[in-house]
This record gives sequence, structure tokens and C-alpha cells, in this order.
Amino acid sequence: MNVGLTDHLVCPRCGPPFGLILLARDVRDRRVRKGEFGCPNCRDRFPVEGGFGDLRPPPRGPGPGAGDPDSGSSDAALRLAAALGVTRGPGLIVVPDSCRAEAGRLARMVSGIEVVVVGWGGRGLLADGVSSFVTGPRLPLRDGVLRGVVAQGGAGEGWWGECLRVLMPGGRIVITGASAVARAWMTGSGLATLLDEDDTLVGALAPPGTGPRPMNWMAPDPGPRV
Repeated sequence: MNVGLTDHLVCPRCGPPFGLILLARDVRDRRVRKGEFGCPNCRDRFPVEGGFGDLRPPPRGPGPGAGDPDSGSSDAALRLAAALGVTRGPGLIVVPDSCRAEAGRLARMVSGIEVVVVGWGGRGLLADGVSSFVTGPRLPLRDGVLRGVVAQGGAGEGWWGECLRVLMPGGRIVITGASAVARAWMTGSGLATLLDEDDTLVGALAPPGTGPRPMNWMAPDPGPRV
């Protein structure tokens, strides 16, 4: 995990304004291989092992093993980059672990961008420009910090709402495997639809004051991810 990501992380239990404090035990090239994050409010700790963060709120059980290495497809990474519309950094992009194979290529393709892989599939993934962690039903990130985010069509409205909460004005959400439910949600969320083709839906968040803003952290629990 990139040490700079610490500036944007919040406690997955307490939420904003409680940012996480990093205690790093093994750092190489500004990337944390081993350590833990701590919350100054609830005092809970979240481990980082092998560069992978476990940012689930308690109780936390054991997770699956590391995924198999995969170099990914340059064409798939190029399509993701085009859909996200981010041509240069700095900034953060969040992708699900289904995009694990393309994360490293996407990071190399867009200079200065950090790609954050969310989900157990990111475990064991070590690549320049890529951080990875697993989380619960909320993204442990501050509001409005992402330049782009990719979500799966089956993730549900709660997760899409979380993606919208952490998106900065002008940022984009890409929903893969999109259904009629996803299209209705995007329209109701005030996003401008930029692309609806081949089950891929791309929406952009308008500048402040021109449309509805996403739910905040204190809204009802969005429910489990699918």
C-alpha cells in the first residue's frame, strides 16, 4: 500500500472525521509491506500483511488465500482508462478485484495515478502504482477523493452510493455488467450518462451546485456487498 493513501483513509468503523494512523514495520519505495493502521477514536487496529490491508470493521474472520498472478490484458486496461477519462495524475482510482488483472497496466498507462484494488482478489498483488485492501460495506475513504471508480453491476445501490460519496466533482463511475437497475440508479443520482454500451455504463459527477450529492457516511448502512 502506498503510504500516501493514509491521508485519504478513515476508520471503517467510525468514519469521517477519524482518519487512520499508520504504524509501518516494513516500507519499501514508499510502499507499506507490513504494519497496521489504527483509529484514534475507537482504538481498533487494521493489519497490513504482504502489502494488503484488512480494513474490515470488526468482527473480522480469516480471509481466503492470495490470488494467482495475472499480467492482465492491455486492451482491457486501455478500455478502462478510456471509460474513466483520466489521462494523468496525481489522483486515486478505485477498482474491484475483478479488475485485478488490469490494475498494474492501468497504473503504468496513466502517469501519477494510484490504482486501489478493493476486495480479497487484491491479496498478493504487488505492482508499482497499485494498492489493495479488503473492506466491509463502506469504503474507508474521505468524501470526494477519487477521480474515478469502477464498480460491478451486481454490487447494488448501497455500494454504488458509496462510490458516489467518495467521487470528486467531475469524476466518473464505470459500472460493468450494468442492468436496468444500475441505469435507473445512475439517472436518479444526478450523474450525467456518458456511455451506455455493451453492458458498460459510465456516469460523470457534475460540479458542485449543479445536481444531487451522494449520501454521507451517517446515512443508513448500505447493506452487504454482492
